[in-house]
Amino acid sequence: MCGIAGMLDRGGRADLGRLQRMSTLLRHRGPDDEGIVLLDARSGAWLTLGGADTPADGYASAVRYAPGRHDGDIARASYGVGLAHRRLSIVDLSPSGHQPMSRADGRSWIVYNGEIYNHVELRAELEGLGERFVSSSDTEVILAAYRRFGRGCLARFNGMFAFALWDGERRELLCARDRLGIKPFYYQYDGERFVFASEPRALVLTQPRRIAPRLEAVRDLVALDWVDHEAHTFFEGLFQLPAGHALTVGEQGFAVHRWWELDPSASAPGDPEDWDREFERLFTDAVRLRLRADVEVGSCLSGGLDSTAVVTTAARLATRPLHTFTCAYEEGPAFDERPYMRAAVEASRAASHVVIPDGADFWSVFDRLAEHQAEPTAGPGLYSQWKVMELAHEAGLKVLLDGQGGDETLAGYPRYLPLRLRDLLAGARLISFARLFGPVAARLGATTTLALALEPWLPPAVVAPLRRRFGQGKDRVLSPTLRALERGALPRPPGGFRTAVARQMAFDARQRLLPSLLRYEDRNSMAFSIETRLPFLDYRLVEFAFSLRDGVKLEGATTKAILRRALGDRIPRAVLERQDKMGFETPTDVWLRSRFAGEVRRRLLTPGPLHEWLDPKTLGAELEDYLADRRAIGLQVWRWLSLDAWARRFLERDPRVAERAPEIPLHAGRHQSYVEVMRALQGA
Repeated sequence: MCGIAGMLDRGGRADLGRLQRMSTLLRHRGPDDEGIVLLDARSGAWLTLGGADTPADGYASAVRYAPGRHDGDIARASYGVGLAHRRLSIVDLSPSGHQPMSRADGRSWIVYNGEIYNHVELRAELEGLGERFVSSSDTEVILAAYRRFGRGCLARFNGMFAFALWDGERRELLCARDRLGIKPFYYQYDGERFVFASEPRALVLTQPRRIAPRLEAVRDLVALDWVDHEAHTFFEGLFQLPAGHALTVGEQGFAVHRWWELDPSASAPGDPEDWDREFERLFTDAVRLRLRADVEVGSCLSGGLDSTAVVTTAARLATRPLHTFTCAYEEGPAFDERPYMRAAVEASRAASHVVIPDGADFWSVFDRLAEHQAEPTAGPGLYSQWKVMELAHEAGLKVLLDGQGGDETLAGYPRYLPLRLRDLLAGARLISFARLFGPVAARLGATTTLALALEPWLPPAVVAPLRRRFGQGKDRVLSPTLRALERGALPRPPGGFRTAVARQMAFDARQRLLPSLLRYEDRNSMAFSIETRLPFLDYRLVEFAFSLRDGVKLEGATTKAILRRALGDRIPRAVLERQDKMGFETPTDVWLRSRFAGEVRRRLLTPGPLHEWLDPKTLGAELEDYLADRRAIGLQVWRWLSLDAWARRFLERDPRVAERAPEIPLHAGRHQSYVEVMRALQGA
């Protein structure tokens, strides 16, 4: 839901031109409505504006909430704060949901992206405390909760959100992101001006200086295949607010703090025989809450365990047949989950929609991915995900459920199995180790299993070659420029958790894997004005899952054991018994090594920014080995292509060349063009 942008300028001159351009670049996130408010921190004056996408009755709604309070001529006001919003109407479709939204007294203003799924219950609680509401939107619930509970309101929200809330009494902007980081929040701050937006492109393509890459991020992508693992981004001076964090900026300065964290010491309450029932209860309620909307809700469906659990549960709760959306390929069973998908559709009686791409649009989609992701990506599953979102958009859906997050919270990756062996060894449980080793080795191979299980006890001289072997020597292609960069300590799994499995899962959920997967999903869905909702990341379910013993989630060599037990009555047996892990498989190796080989060479071997980071000779040799099927480095080739497309799209463009801004009419009685408003704000 929606796109947000804004700024706080200590000099009292918010750049309305840049604010409007940011709003334009975020239109795909919210084509249903747009709004801007300018605020004077000293006097409390405000000025509300709309644009071409603001419905006529949206003006009346904005005035209803906060009829503009001005200091006579707007040139005399010092509008140092500006907030912009793009709305995707999902909850309360009426003009009452227009943003930026204010309390009636105009002291607090908010721009918000996301959904507070428990807003109905919170509204009832707040009404009991004397709050009154004029809309049914969850946005107004956030404002009321902040008024009553201050920053403590964050802990009361069950949902996904990123918002900026101006507190006129404190003269402070509070910006917050949900616990798991489902909704994005990016910002720039130079000590004088704080600027934020839902996507990097809205910031870097409107900034007054040329775009500069952050070379450390480029190195981490190429050498480690890591992205989105820290607050830094691929752009110098551009940061993302980490998941579960909030920041404040205002007269008291600038500060970032964590407001939510996994508790490594938590233990599941109750008796172990009740845990399966508790998981089923929490998961079903998470799906129920995410079906709340004033528009139709559909679901992604891959045929895997997680998406099937979501679809079959939602089908039990929905009042009409659920529409599901799937991507499949004709290139072979390794890229086709349709047999499992059909079983899920039959079990849920869903209305199935399937897209079968042939790759004809691969390069046009690839370049659109580079544009919307705005940072390099680490794997080709994005193409399949894009096609699913495109299919849902063509069917008229604005909200989709998805199974993202189940692997990181329920030990769904097979690579957790050797860590389970490691924990058994560390606990001197040798018989259990011996019993489990065979099944795990059968899945992963004996050498890989031994190397990962025994790594803490192996000499560094032995570990280093193994790492190079399993890592396929990704750093060999680095240029001297990237090799010369100083590297601090690599992020590692956090301490405090009792086992290697729990530490790795926490690391994957907070840094290593989930942040990038959530970024891909947000950009791909919002490119088609679709909101995706993720029941597995309901914070109650996440906290419960991390409180369980490892053996509850990993039963022998079976992953996600509690999910299979708790939801076995609704998931088809063919899916329930699956042990393979496919994800959003895409036949890019098949395509790139055949009909697209020439285009791959052209893109990667043509001189450009990429050759400043990757050694051209080594790159060419490795590419030819890949194209000749001598090396299985398809993921690395994707990353090189993604890095090249990102560099050519963003680094070779001058952000100062921006599209002409359309006229912005004022809400308060008369209309002026944005140029006239700018002149007034600048004292012209």
